[in-house]
Amino acid sequence: MENVYTPADLSTYSDVCPEEPDPHIREIADLMTEWFQLFIDMRYLDAGDVAFPPHRHQKIDTSKPAAYGFTKDVVDLWQMLPYRISSRHTNWNFGSDGDEFLSWSEFLNDLRAPDTDWWQATVDPFFRFGAAEDVVTRDWNHEDGPYIRPWYAVLTQVGNHGSVMVLNTRNYHMWFIQQLGGTADPALHERPHIETGKLNENDLDQYPSRPAAEFLRDMISRFRDLTWIPGGLYEPSPDSEDPEDVDYYTNFKELYKKCGWPEKFDPLLFDRLRSEGGTAFSYHKPTPEPTERVESYSSLGKLYYIMANAREIVQQQIHHVDAAYRLERTVVANEWERNALKARLAGAQHVLEPMKRWEDDQVSLRSELEFRVSDLEALRTRSGRYAGPGWAGVSDAEIRRLYDKAAAADSIATLQALLRDKDAYERAVRVYEEAKKAAKETPQEAWNAMAEDYRVWENDDWKERWSILGSGTTVVDLKTVIDEDLSWQELQRRIVYELEQNEDRSWRGERLWRNNEGKVDMVLG
Repeated sequence: MENVYTPADLSTYSDVCPEEPDPHIREIADLMTEWFQLFIDMRYLDAGDVAFPPHRHQKIDTSKPAAYGFTKDVVDLWQMLPYRISSRHTNWNFGSDGDEFLSWSEFLNDLRAPDTDWWQATVDPFFRFGAAEDVVTRDWNHEDGPYIRPWYAVLTQVGNHGSVMVLNTRNYHMWFIQQLGGTADPALHERPHIETGKLNENDLDQYPSRPAAEFLRDMISRFRDLTWIPGGLYEPSPDSEDPEDVDYYTNFKELYKKCGWPEKFDPLLFDRLRSEGGTAFSYHKPTPEPTERVESYSSLGKLYYIMANAREIVQQQIHHVDAAYRLERTVVANEWERNALKARLAGAQHVLEPMKRWEDDQVSLRSELEFRVSDLEALRTRSGRYAGPGWAGVSDAEIRRLYDKAAAADSIATLQALLRDKDAYERAVRVYEEAKKAAKETPQEAWNAMAEDYRVWENDDWKERWSILGSGTTVVDLKTVIDEDLSWQELQRRIVYELEQNEDRSWRGERLWRNNEGKVDMVLG
């Protein structure tokens, strides 16, 4: 059977962003941008965690939508959308596990990211099929056939049995459909399913829809007027006699009003009161700020973290040669073990081949640097988002203090240094040497404080279970690196020799590998 998705010519699409998109597409993209900006103003999202169009540095690989024949209007819209950077999280969440967007749906996957599963994100968002190949064997009239037409634009992910926003670019109507069936649009709850006469039970025409711009304005207004609270809070909790039950919806609504929402909002006050409120605004108790004592040895903690990453690299090298050896020589008991080894091999390769991801990482860094520079300037001049109602409750003096703090943080210089690195190895060496230098300058009192604080849980079991250089204590491992002035290469060699003598308890005797003069190698024979 012929694939229902006929590939499109790449010349169909714009490279970065359309110059003259359809006015309806422009309006919908603008409303989606307004929605994201509202979530930033409401402090649900951090501004640095959203990539706004035009996406000059990291653009959509149009060969991916072309493979499914998506129309130009659909791709134009995707190119004009803001995206939540996938590695970041919202500032709170009471909804879908992957961070709530709307009614248990989640933010659309970042379609610019090289590792995004396009088929799952844009062709089968409801997870109706086991694999992409299933679509090839069924046409549009199959009773369990495909349902995302090439002129449909998916705008959210389903989350945990949530809902999906789908735009029909032929009539500019929006569906908001539950994974288990039925509309999730609050304005259409009373509307019955539509009898289409089609055999395909997945076909979206059976669900009611409404003009997309009307739908988006409705959703935005419900958050803006606090009918809904971002993060999965849509109504007050029912009365309960359990004193541990918390009405998060009411708590957040009152907090917004206390902080001047919407016309004179003070986001700094909001952040502080939410943090101080603890479990009134979170399922979890807030992580306390580091004490002055802990801050005194933070440079030692940073170096130790880098050392732990060096050990992880060696561990992944061992995983890699072990899995490769067993797969090449069929040293496996069954198919389940073979698949597990393949997964371990793939995971190790992902860690050990940073050069393949280097340019993607650099693109992300360039995007972040551009944001940091422009945001710092907007803060200095109180323009852009700092001039809107989302910051209207903050005084000029507070804005200046915030600017001084942001400028002193020197995140821009850090990003610039990262972009100057030629490759992943050069970056690893530079970061390690900088951390080692800072650790050398740490006062003895801070070393003593760290030793005393860590002594509580560094015991005989710790030495058996985890120690980077085999000493059994963090402080001794750190002193070894500093006193012997170990280079990055020397550190990794020492770790290899240590693991040869004393592998982690969970892997002891389970992996086939050998120490080849301080390098992980495949066993002979």
